[in-house]
Amino acid sequence: MWRFYQEALRFVTRMNSEEYLLLLLATIVLGFFCLRGFGSRSHY
Repeated sequence: MWRFYQEALRFVTRMNSEEYLLLLLATIVLGFFCLRGFGSRSHY
């Protein structure tokens, strides 16, 4: 587990500003879909 943490931290420190923006947008989109529930409430 510690090795995974080190690799993730190393990846984040090598990111540039464009990659940070893409990661932020992907996180927002994923969070939106998770909060929406992928349309599961439309069947009620």
